[in-house]
Amino acid sequence: MRKWILILILGIFLAFPSSAFAQTSITLTSMNVQLWPEFDQPSVLVITDFTAAASTKFPVDMSFRIPLDANLIAVATYTADGSLMNAVFEGPTVQGEWQVFTVTLEAASARFEYYQPITFSGNQRVFSYLWNGDYAVSAFNMRVLEPADTTSLTTVPKLSSISQTDGLKYFEGKPVKLKSGEQYALNLQYTKTTDTLIKSSQTVQPSAPVDENTPGRVSLNNYLPYIIGGVGVLLIVGGFVYYLRSGRNSSKRARRRAHTINVENEEADEELYCPQCGTRAKSNDRFCRVCGARIRRQEE
Repeated sequence: MRKWILILILGIFLAFPSSAFAQTSITLTSMNVQLWPEFDQPSVLVITDFTAAASTKFPVDMSFRIPLDANLIAVATYTADGSLMNAVFEGPTVQGEWQVFTVTLEAASARFEYYQPITFSGNQRVFSYLWNGDYAVSAFNMRVLEPADTTSLTTVPKLSSISQTDGLKYFEGKPVKLKSGEQYALNLQYTKTTDTLIKSSQTVQPSAPVDENTPGRVSLNNYLPYIIGGVGVLLIVGGFVYYLRSGRNSSKRARRRAHTINVENEEADEELYCPQCGTRAKSNDRFCRVCGARIRRQEE
């Protein structure tokens, strides 16, 4: 009898995997889901922020399911000052028609993000979101960002509230309470005339007018006097060096000319002839090479 009871229980778990996955004592006080179609990619960026109930004992492991065609890009927890810090998680792994990842929470609030494809049909775009009810949520909120160049946008259920933030238009719904295992589905359809993405179309504007006096900006006008002065100094130094080098070269040429003249004069002064036969003698001759007579010098 006991054996048949175990088989029956196992069959129930296999027949209803979604209900079995959702059975947990952990509850969420809030879950805020944002859909950003064609924000920085031609797909939908799904951002999910959630906060666990105050009764949760930390650290705690929480598992979430995302669509099979989704691309999980970030899992993070919120610090005390409200900033995000990468969280420790495992997965995602494929389980049936879902991907499942498990995150270890040290604090109550966390976030996960993933991209999910859009269905394109000309200018028409269609997307479906589904929260599968992994945990009970006291306040479930949905927010949709209107893509660039959108001419019409509808959601089912209808999100009636409209807000503007940083020049972007958002559609929001009223918070709803969901039980553990209770699903929330939203179908999005919109018409878009271009393929422009929101992030690529945004431009960065300066917080103050930018001119030559702006800190960190380099202006040629500010440095032009220094540049002209520097060029002038280089010209003066170059001219002085050229003058010195040219003066040295001139003195060397003058000395060479004087030496040449002196040698020529000395050679001219040393023209000697034999007093007997008139034969020209060399400067170092003492006697005539022809007749043997003694060569007379001026100093003798």
